[in-house]
Amino acid sequence: MMKKNFRNRLLAVTAAAASSFLLLSGFDSALTVQDVNDHMREALSSMGGFSADMNATADILLDVAMGEQSQSIPITGSMDMSVQLVEEPFALAVSGNAAGDASAMGVAGSIDLDMYLLTQEDGSGVAYVRFPQGGDEAWHAAALSAEDMEKYTGAIKAALSGNASEAFSSQLGTQVDVTNELMEMATENMILAPEAVSVNGVDCYEMTQSIDGNTLFEIISKVVEAVPTSGLDASSLSAFQMFFDGIRVDTVTDVAVDTFQPVSAGIDLSGSDFSALGQLLGSMMFSSQDASSAAPQIGVTVNALNCSINYSEAPAEIIVPEEALAAEIETTLALSDVAAAAATTVG
Repeated sequence: MMKKNFRNRLLAVTAAAASSFLLLSGFDSALTVQDVNDHMREALSSMGGFSADMNATADILLDVAMGEQSQSIPITGSMDMSVQLVEEPFALAVSGNAAGDASAMGVAGSIDLDMYLLTQEDGSGVAYVRFPQGGDEAWHAAALSAEDMEKYTGAIKAALSGNASEAFSSQLGTQVDVTNELMEMATENMILAPEAVSVNGVDCYEMTQSIDGNTLFEIISKVVEAVPTSGLDASSLSAFQMFFDGIRVDTVTDVAVDTFQPVSAGIDLSGSDFSALGQLLGSMMFSSQDASSAAPQIGVTVNALNCSINYSEAPAEIIVPEEALAAEIETTLALSDVAAAAATTVG
């Protein structure tokens, strides 16, 4: 009996200690996913910007069978990007590297990118870009009108505050209604961990979610409906529906317990079935072969296909290299022209 009483007291003390720790860390078990998301949007809108490091990985194997011949084609890729954003005055810096290897298909290589977008005193913008290619290591500069900068920065600020409708409207220059139904679809099966999770040394609320291909396609369809200038309609979009069969998107979002600022986020498609993609690749190869030959059978194995983001405080300012600032402005970028070109390409 004494052992049992001692064990019960020990369990009670342990539970009390755990509860005290959660209270001291600021973790509130009564909060819901919606509560945490709302607090996170409020925190984002007051941060004044952010710094983020993004890492993506792809490890895919294609098994191609044509008649009695077969071949395995490994495809790997990686991307490391750093993003810094300051809201007032708006400044953006992006730098990183992307690399891919599909040697069996004669494709391999890497690219580097450095880009800065700064707001000028008159409200216009200047973009500085270095994209080493073909021996060109120089910085290039382009101007953006004050109107386009207002649209661009307005969309960024609206997105940070969680106002999707305003973000779309600012970017497109027309009123776009993204309904509450769409936002609910995107978060309806999120799960909030019952205890604080330590991420990068920070106590966090952790939200996880799995979205199946059908739900993902429905969300994308509603976004397309809400953006009439996207260049897509329901009939053209339906042609892509088969690609969503078997897709599963797993996400995780970590938010600091004390500030509700984002700490990290991740998206993983590694558990997806890409059989439909294999069928498409096979049919594309078949169309280029002799009509008498059978379509190749292509199996797609995705060992890894994921992306992670780690956030930190916004920089005090963004410093542009002197050699970038010395570049002469070569052209003027117009967001409307870019959008029109994208719509024409899609159409």
